[in-house]
Amino acid sequence: MCIVVASSTVGSDQVSARKLGHASLGMSIAGIVVSVIVIIIIVVWVRTSGCLYSYNGVCYRHYKYVGDYDYCSGVRSNGYCYYN
Repeated sequence: MCIVVASSTVGSDQVSARKLGHASLGMSIAGIVVSVIVIIIIVVWVRTSGCLYSYNGVCYRHYKYVGDYDYCSGVRSNGYCYYN
């Protein structure tokens, strides 16, 4: 015959519960921070993935040589026209 004796302490261990609460809060905050960083990286990647040519930090999809006198609807630099 097997007899199991219950522990004499009733209730929860408040110190352990507090530590678990702090750990849970820390993990939640870390998860939110990581999620925000991942979202920012994805948005930046999607916005710049269509950038084929860059001039002065601005993204242009097309460029062609127009010389000094041909019409340029975008930005002219050294005979090249950068435009979208």
